[in-house]
Amino acid sequence: MAFASTAISQRNEFDLLVVGDSLIFGQGLLEKDKIYTHVAEWLRSSGRNVNLKMKAHSGSTLKFHANEAEAYRKAGREETYYYKPEVNVSFPSTWKQIEVASDEYRAAGKSGADLILLSGCITDITVAKVLDPKGDDDLLKRQAKQYCYDDMLDLLNHAARLHPQATVAVVGYFPMISPKSNGKRLFNGWLEARGTNRFFKWIMNNPITRKLIFQKIGDRAITRSRIWFEESNKHLRAAVDDLNRQVGRSRAVFVRSPLTEDNSVEAPNTMLFRMLKNGIPEDPMFLEREADCNKALTELKRLTGLEYPIRFCEVAGVGHPNPQGARKYAEAIIAELPAVLRSRP
Repeated sequence: MAFASTAISQRNEFDLLVVGDSLIFGQGLLEKDKIYTHVAEWLRSSGRNVNLKMKAHSGSTLKFHANEAEAYRKAGREETYYYKPEVNVSFPSTWKQIEVASDEYRAAGKSGADLILLSGCITDITVAKVLDPKGDDDLLKRQAKQYCYDDMLDLLNHAARLHPQATVAVVGYFPMISPKSNGKRLFNGWLEARGTNRFFKWIMNNPITRKLIFQKIGDRAITRSRIWFEESNKHLRAAVDDLNRQVGRSRAVFVRSPLTEDNSVEAPNTMLFRMLKNGIPEDPMFLEREADCNKALTELKRLTGLEYPIRFCEVAGVGHPNPQGARKYAEAIIAELPAVLRSRP
């Protein structure tokens, strides 16, 4: 079902750029179900000729981290070396994605994008560290400020310079796990993601073990999930507000996640992909991603020394918005766009 259109006075040709990490890329989703596909459909419904440029990919960090940049330099490899976007590596960074897109627009005689959809900052920490039950909560808060505010504000200024006519929609993250998550299924998914042997998984995932061990671990992970959700939203919104103050108009908008703890991983009303039996993720891209991860990450380690866990890459669809969740995100973005698009010069 098509989204309802809202008449907005704009030129017919419209360039939509998508940059960032797996959230806005749509990890595990078919193209027809991705957030940006729904947004492009809505833009077209008001008569625009939408040109979509997709640079986002799974794992993208906001900037190219120094240790990885050095490993790439020694291997004689450029940051823009191509990996399929379902493979969760941090490069090209979102910073570089914005630069490359700008070069491509200018080569085509354009000043840049009209609308940029962007998500980012969790991959600079990693989901594993965010949810780490042994992690330092104060450190997590400092990291959220560093990446979701300091680095994000740098990135927004970078995007504003290179795409002078663009409106930027910054998309917020959702609660990953919550008290409503099913403990047995959550623990099973955690064990599967680590490739735990079937026999040991059966021993570990029983009511007694879950109560004695996993309940405390799970409670801590839920606490840290909430810290991340609140802190990342606060700082992303602040980065957007400060950019707008600096330029004197609404260049960016923050889109808070429409997903709540009711929709988190393994909750009864989840809108995220689940881990199914035998360690197979629910998303339709699993088999293709499994092959790509094994090939790409083996080659990456051999040539650069950088090591990404292959199993985590294979199951990366788990915990990302499913088609229903992606549609909810698209609706939330679309609800924010008319006002900011109308304010464009």
